[in-house]
Amino acid sequence: MVDQPDEVAYVTGLFEERRWAVRPAEESAVAHRTTLVVEVRLHGARFGALRTATMEVERLVRQAELGAWVRDAALVEHPRPATTTYNVHRVQPTWRRLLIWLGLTDEQRAVTVPAGPESQQAARTELSARTLGGRDFDPAAHGLRVPGYSDANPPLDETPHERRVRLAWVAAGAVGIVLAVGCGMYVMWADGWWKLLPALLSAAGALPLGRAAKETRDRGRPVQWAAGVAGTSALAAFGALVGRDTEPQVLWAALLVLALAAFTGAGSVLAVRRTVFTRHAAWLLPLSVPVVWSMVHWLGGQMHSAYLDRFDIRADAVPTGRLGTYLVAAEPMGLALGSALFFLAIVGWLRHLHLGRDSGNRFFAAVLATLLAVVYALTAVGLGTSKAASAAGRAAENAARVGDEPPAYFGIYGHFMCLRPVAEDAPLAVYNGPAPTDHPVLSFGTTGDWIWLWDPARENGLIQESFAVRREDVQLIPAKNPATKRC
Repeated sequence: MVDQPDEVAYVTGLFEERRWAVRPAEESAVAHRTTLVVEVRLHGARFGALRTATMEVERLVRQAELGAWVRDAALVEHPRPATTTYNVHRVQPTWRRLLIWLGLTDEQRAVTVPAGPESQQAARTELSARTLGGRDFDPAAHGLRVPGYSDANPPLDETPHERRVRLAWVAAGAVGIVLAVGCGMYVMWADGWWKLLPALLSAAGALPLGRAAKETRDRGRPVQWAAGVAGTSALAAFGALVGRDTEPQVLWAALLVLALAAFTGAGSVLAVRRTVFTRHAAWLLPLSVPVVWSMVHWLGGQMHSAYLDRFDIRADAVPTGRLGTYLVAAEPMGLALGSALFFLAIVGWLRHLHLGRDSGNRFFAAVLATLLAVVYALTAVGLGTSKAASAAGRAAENAARVGDEPPAYFGIYGHFMCLRPVAEDAPLAVYNGPAPTDHPVLSFGTTGDWIWLWDPARENGLIQESFAVRREDVQLIPAKNPATKRC
């Protein structure tokens, strides 16, 4: 950039506002020019990080109309030294060594030291050097153990080729786990001698599984094979237990749902982490509870209305349970939330891979959040009303054709009743009559002085299928055999 004090100070402040470290580079041979080293901090994958960092710097320079450019760029990864954690516990008698191995003893201190062959001795030296929390380390009374999340001898100073080989073995071990469970299931599904094929294939991942475990990683091949075969056999047995009551179609559907859930969950976390939503989640979440609660109640009422509309009955004329109002909206709102999270996950993976990422474009984030909220609401309403109308249509068709009472629909209960006027010789006050007395009618109860009834004999005719009578003018007697369609 141009070697001007004001220009250098402005550029330095511009980069430091984004929490990027800026320092002068070595002296440049170009006259009237100065060079700065800028550390652009990015969170995400290595893929595309260099290109994104260069574009970020060039965008800031272009917006500020500065005489600067990117001369050289390199991807810098901070080294993560391998460490080992040791937990301190009291030495127990022989019969309690199993508890020590499982980590169920009273752990008193923990120390983390650089990994390596001498890590345990270094941990003892660290513990003996100081007293922390009033607990002295006595080599005769205390022992050290490595917890399950740590590694006493992790790979050190790996070359890129060695790292790729190790990751390939780990991936093969993961595939072996899935293969063993799947083969165990197919043992239950196959017939005759075909059961032998998946039984043999279940041990295909034994060596990668035994080699990937840290307890057997440095042991010989016989130990790795033995541990791997034991693990794959246990996994195959578990798969056989599951496959005994599971169909293959259900298995593939479950695997697809599991993979989709993993993709959506991880992508959603990548989309919202280190954003304004996570920084202000402490007040955004409590603020959203009454909004979501009222939306669930409103959608439940709309679904009840859509259900009763098929019977030409208003929802406010039928008693509905408060709990049913919320439960009926749970499924469509869950499906709508899943669809919204799926699109959010796509954005999260694009953000993680630095594809189309612009950290300064907050307007795009606001528009995206608004669109997702609108799509979520509309999808929930559409799914809910269509589901309610479909359930009501099936119930009405079965009631009119074979006389089956509709199943309970989240707090709405329909029963076939025979209608009898209280005064046989007096005219009956009826809305949208006449009121049939020779065949059963469907009643959902009432909340007022008038009760609305659905007449299946009208069979979606040109007139309204429901009618209303005053409660004190009629007797409603449960139909003994609605299938005969006679009272």
